[in-house]
Amino acid sequence: MNKKPRLWKTISSKVVFDHEHLKIVEDKTKLPNGLEKDYVRLAPMQPDSVIVIAINTKNMVLIQKEYSYPPNKIMWQLPGGSRKTGESIKAAAKRELAEESGYSAKNTQILGYFYTMNRLSDQKQYVVLCTKLFKHSLGEDEDEFIETFWLSKKDLTSKISNGEFDNINLLAA
Repeated sequence: MNKKPRLWKTISSKVVFDHEHLKIVEDKTKLPNGLEKDYVRLAPMQPDSVIVIAINTKNMVLIQKEYSYPPNKIMWQLPGGSRKTGESIKAAAKRELAEESGYSAKNTQILGYFYTMNRLSDQKQYVVLCTKLFKHSLGEDEDEFIETFWLSKKDLTSKISNGEFDNINLLAA
């Protein structure tokens, strides 16, 4: 199949489920060939999010383990989370790093972004490199229980190769 991709047109939208943490929208769309199709998607409840790659002076990467309620398991992750309304990407990265690890960074660099749930949501997650780290805690969230580790790039590569990392955001970053 070799059809050139073209944009769809949204004819109408209606909210079919609305909760403070989740909103589901059904769109009536018109495809490039004229067909109409209903499309169900998640509507972001907050601005885009950040994921942090924090590297210390020994060239080691800060990585964490935290329980994730689904899929009901303890998973490897990088620090990160949602941006607050009006908060810059770099400020969100510094805040999330401090909240989840007790570190902050003098240097931040936005490496890019990816869509967290392509075809289901248009929410982006920005990947931010943080260096020149220093101790700085903003206090922990009461619902987060996080263990922090420092791993070499070789150890990270090994854990990816042997399947220990199964968190899509960690792998994408």
